[in-house]
Amino acid sequence: MRKFILNLAFIAIICCFSIQSQAQNGHTNASANSENPPPLPGITDGYTYTLIDNGSFSYTIAAVPNTTGSNFATSVQSYGFTIILPDGITASITSSSGNGAGATFFDGSAVGQSSIDGYLITETLGSPVSLPEPANGTASPMVTIQLNGAPTSGTISILENDSALATTVVPLKSFMSADMVDDGIAIFTPVVDASASGVSGDSSITFTTLSTPEEIVSNFSIYPNPATDNLYINQINNLIKVEVINMNGQLVFTKENNLEKINVSRLQSGMYFLKVYTENGSSSKKFIKN
Repeated sequence: MRKFILNLAFIAIICCFSIQSQAQNGHTNASANSENPPPLPGITDGYTYTLIDNGSFSYTIAAVPNTTGSNFATSVQSYGFTIILPDGITASITSSSGNGAGATFFDGSAVGQSSIDGYLITETLGSPVSLPEPANGTASPMVTIQLNGAPTSGTISILENDSALATTVVPLKSFMSADMVDDGIAIFTPVVDASASGVSGDSSITFTTLSTPEEIVSNFSIYPNPATDNLYINQINNLIKVEVINMNGQLVFTKENNLEKINVSRLQSGMYFLKVYTENGSSSKKFIKN
């Protein structure tokens, strides 16, 4: 009986996610044109997704352009990805791109992984949304995820397209249907590689040292903000190391001595995260480099 119930749940998941599966396969194109087929696996001028820690159990999923010289703004028609959470943890999802992203919850037991739960997050935009031209290398926020609760173990992660779970349950794979070609025709094709991981930078963040310790660490402050030459840390003890992370979720540098004063003069102008580590936990704060 238990196996029968799990099979029914599995079938229900597949049915709920069928629309997203069609989008992955390029069936959401606004203009059908046999001379412009969807790109093949191994997309070069496409996108990946990255996970950004905003602190206080809030996270941003951002779209990161692959290396390209294109100065044509990307037009997005639809997108989606799967977020994996520890068993029993729920979240509130807020779209950064349109009227609202759909979040379909699934119990990990239905896919044979009782230690996790997850959300398939998708959004089809009423009017296509423009992302900055890929040549800028700008990470574009797609959704914000606020956890309901404070987990002390497990991870939050973006499901990688080449993972065992995504390979078994294909509709869970990340996708984006977008127009990246400056040809005067609106053709929306898949621009996230379904055969590769589909992620870059940080794709998972552990909760092992967060939660209750996070409340202690979160009292610190940084100044000046914006900063030009040096950034200072105030009201924090027992610092172990600090990290500077860019908006793509990529580690810029790590410092493990003289931690109250961080030289940021060599950073390019823009927004960054300063992540601090103590004996009790870790936390992050945003800052702007002038």
